[in-house]
Amino acid sequence: MINELYIVGDQSRLVVKNIINQFNDSGCDIKIYSPTDSEIDNLPNYSIYLLVLLSDNIDFSVITKIYEFQQRYEYQICFIGRISNLSLEDDRFFKQIPSLKLESYTINVDKLLELMERNSSRKKQILVVDDEPIILRSIKVWLGDEFNLSLVNSGEMALEFLDMHPVDLVLLDYKMPTMDGPAVLSAIRNDSRLSNLPVIFLTANNDRQSVINAMQFKPDGYILKSKSPEEIKSAVVDFFKNRTIRM
Repeated sequence: MINELYIVGDQSRLVVKNIINQFNDSGCDIKIYSPTDSEIDNLPNYSIYLLVLLSDNIDFSVITKIYEFQQRYEYQICFIGRISNLSLEDDRFFKQIPSLKLESYTINVDKLLELMERNSSRKKQILVVDDEPIILRSIKVWLGDEFNLSLVNSGEMALEFLDMHPVDLVLLDYKMPTMDGPAVLSAIRNDSRLSNLPVIFLTANNDRQSVINAMQFKPDGYILKSKSPEEIKSAVVDFFKNRTIRM
C-alpha cells in the first residue's frame, strides 16, 4: 500500500479540501503543494506518487513543470478533475502525459491508492482471451517480453481465472463460441470486484458497423487483429502509459 502521497491542489477550493481530508483519513502520509511554479520547484528529486487536483485556475506551466519532473525522476502521477480552457496544443500535450486520469472528484480513496500502486509496477498482468490457439501463441510472442501474460481459450475460463487472479488488463476476443466477448464484458462490469477492470476487445472485423457494435458495449478500447505485431504492442503500451480510469 502507498504510505506517502504528494498532492498538488488549490486548498481554497472546498472540493480539494474534502479530497485531502479523505486521504488524511486513509492513513497515508500526505504532503500538500499549491499549484504554483514556485511550489512545484520544491517537489522531491526522486520517484514519488503524485496526485494532481486540476481546476481552471491552474496555469498550464504547472502541468508542464510536473511533466518535466516526471521525465527526470519517474513520478507516478494521477490527475483528478479537468482544465476546461486548454488550447488544442496544450490539450494534446496533456493527453500524452503518462498518468492515470479521472475527471470526477467523486472517488474511492482506497481503490485509487491501490490502482496507483499497481499501475507503477514494472510488468503489468494481462489476461488474453481467444478461442484461436494461433492468436494466443502470437500475442504471447508479441507481448511476452514486456508484460506478464495469462492465456485462456474461452469466456467461461476467463471468468474463472479472474475470480482467482488479479490482472491489470483483459484482451478479449469479440467473437467466441458459447460465451462471446460482449457477454464476458457484461459479466465483468456486473461484478463489483471487477467492474473497473480495463477490457480491450480484439476483433478481426474492421468495417465501420463492426466497430460501432463493439464500442456500444463500452470497452476501454479495441484492437484489430489485422494490425501488425508492432502496432498491437504499441496500442497496449500506450494504454498503460495514459489511462482514463473509472471509479
